[in-house]
Amino acid sequence: MTLAACAAALLTVALPTTAFAQRGPQPVVLVRAGNLFDSEAGRMVGPRDILIRGDRVAEVGQGLTAPEGAMVVDLSQCSVIPGLIDAHTHLLLEQRSGEGLSNVAARDHGVQGDVYRALTGAQRARGYLEAGFTTVRDLGNSGRFLDLQLERGINDGLVPGPRIYGSGPGLAPAGGQLEPQPVDHHDLIEGEYRIINGADDARAAVRDAVARGADVIKMFPEATPQRTRLSVEEMAAIVTEAKRLGVPVAAHATSDAAIREAVEAGVNSIEHGYEISDDTLRLMARKGVWLVPTDPSLEMALEFTRSWPRQPPREEVDRHLQAGRDRLMRAHRLGVRIALGSDLYFPYAPGRGAGSRGTMDGYVEAGLTPTQALQSATWEAGRLLGDDGLGVLRPRSWADLVAVQGDPTAGLSPLRAPRLVMKGGRIEAGSASACAS
Repeated sequence: MTLAACAAALLTVALPTTAFAQRGPQPVVLVRAGNLFDSEAGRMVGPRDILIRGDRVAEVGQGLTAPEGAMVVDLSQCSVIPGLIDAHTHLLLEQRSGEGLSNVAARDHGVQGDVYRALTGAQRARGYLEAGFTTVRDLGNSGRFLDLQLERGINDGLVPGPRIYGSGPGLAPAGGQLEPQPVDHHDLIEGEYRIINGADDARAAVRDAVARGADVIKMFPEATPQRTRLSVEEMAAIVTEAKRLGVPVAAHATSDAAIREAVEAGVNSIEHGYEISDDTLRLMARKGVWLVPTDPSLEMALEFTRSWPRQPPREEVDRHLQAGRDRLMRAHRLGVRIALGSDLYFPYAPGRGAGSRGTMDGYVEAGLTPTQALQSATWEAGRLLGDDGLGVLRPRSWADLVAVQGDPTAGLSPLRAPRLVMKGGRIEAGSASACAS
């Protein structure tokens, strides 16, 4: 599918006004925040004024004077936090209960097609933005670079959505994550993954992804339910080439052996990390490798099970989540940096953005403080993405912010109802007047 065709399809889900698609010059904006969250320090610092010029913050202080002609946004009755970041999303993927990934791929490629898939991805993107997530890192399962086409559509103002850091197809061993198939007449595996065959091919795959616009490389040291694995040499080649081109590498790894090999290869983050030893966690801490735990909250898990033929009792679901909570807190105690990632690709009635917030609730259920959970979705996630302007509100940062009523460092419940969402200096959802109600 061509970029032009995909862009035309995406245009149909734009905001109902023409203002979004036809953006004019951005005014100077002065935001008066009632209480500002310093994401690096991990504390609320009281009332602050934020002067925005274009899509960047120019100044943060107290008692700033609005420049002539500036738009003043009065959030003095609200707390203001940096725009939230979900470091592990799948905008172009939805797997229904009981459905294998091979069936999902067949539906996406053979029944619905790229245009329909792009439209649903754009709808989900808008949901993230309205929930306060102004940036996401989208990690594969997105066809042949549909995530990068959606990223461009959002950047060009065709549709509303968060700032996307996309990977394109994940670099995987034979079979990808699809169930073993004796035949693949419709090339479903190649439609979703870039299968790696040797170190030279691994380097070529990285170059191709970067040439197409990938912001991050996603690799699969292992690809359950397949038993195939990338070799140590292939992983090292991926990381070396990506670093040479200035692009980070995220590794989908669940077993301790695969996690350790990926960490030793030099990846930037481990996604999931379900079965990880303390020794491997210590290695991650020494090397500065982030863990992105993709565990739901109890409330989310209960919602997932509502469609099951037999819904397990609350206590059983809670016990099932305990292993993930234990892993997260072991990582935290051993000094591993934690970045928020929801990995939500199942149908979730409250919406994808609500799922990202729910994942933060899960971190608190595990034992992080609300402040630490909030930092995982701001300061830490911004550092993981490698952009000093993300996850913070200070001079030269992106003008991404969320206004909520109440103190989110005392409890995350205020995040459930953002009163205003601003991305790049533009109000994308809510209004300043909502802070007065």
